[in-house]
Amino acid sequence: MKDLRELLPDYALGLLEGEEKDRLEQALQSSPELRRELTEIREVLYRLPKNLPPVVPPPRVWEQIRRRTFPKRNFLPWAAALLVLLGLGVGSWGVGLYRQYQALAQEQAKLARWLADPEVKWQPIKNSEGQSFGTMLWREEGPCLMVLREPPPPGRVYQAWGRKNGEEPVSLGVFSGRVFETDYEGFDFMGVSLEPPGGSPQPTEPLGRVPTS
Repeated sequence: MKDLRELLPDYALGLLEGEEKDRLEQALQSSPELRRELTEIREVLYRLPKNLPPVVPPPRVWEQIRRRTFPKRNFLPWAAALLVLLGLGVGSWGVGLYRQYQALAQEQAKLARWLADPEVKWQPIKNSEGQSFGTMLWREEGPCLMVLREPPPPGRVYQAWGRKNGEEPVSLGVFSGRVFETDYEGFDFMGVSLEPPGGSPQPTEPLGRVPTS
């Protein structure tokens, strides 16, 4: 049987069934900590689509986009349900919105692939006050996926860092969305900071970190 914390992502997505679902629901009734972690997971997963404003396109435009952009294979149910809520406009401004839609769809697809892997583990990324602002998913062999609640503010980017005890942080790249894939192998901590475009040699506004062991 899986550890109860490992069942939370599937439960949040409505994918848990049978004995495991019953066992987790019983534990949720008596565990404030599990309920809090479930709330954090839901906030991270379901805030992704809020990146785009809802705009209703003409039916013919939506039908063309749906045929081109919806994957032929079945995604996890939540991904399809969220994507169908998004609309695209027409005209010159619609091109930019379409690109945002594509970027968001790619983020959701990447997250869906990670969550579909039964070997993936996760833990919240917290700031110095213990507040969670994201989640890190990881596999034992080294890859990890950082999923943040909010995109960076205008004119800023996120920068991921790896750090060994007693050493300076190492930049792992910058990103302007909410999902970033990297590798934690060789580091004792993984962190995220808020930086100017292009990133910084060292963290200037650290947001938080998570231990890798």
